[in-house]
Amino acid sequence: MTQPAPPATVGTQPQDANTLNLLVGQHLRAWYASKVSIGQTRDFLQATDLKLAPYFFSADQETLIKSAILSLDDSMDAIDMTFISRIIGM
Repeated sequence: MTQPAPPATVGTQPQDANTLNLLVGQHLRAWYASKVSIGQTRDFLQATDLKLAPYFFSADQETLIKSAILSLDDSMDAIDMTFISRIIGM
């Protein structure tokens, strides 16, 4: 009995159009889910004083957390969604 030939490539390189479409779609859907989640977190943080119970952050800590999420949300919102929306079917 003969052994099958080894694959032409090693790793996760897409082997055909369908595999590539699935891979890109998965990445973009995951990115979009993160974008939505970050936006929700930003909305929560804007309405929440983290210096009060139950958080008790210092003013500097609150600024650090809120600035990180605000900056990330702004950056994600700045991305042109035209092609991403077409690929993920929105």
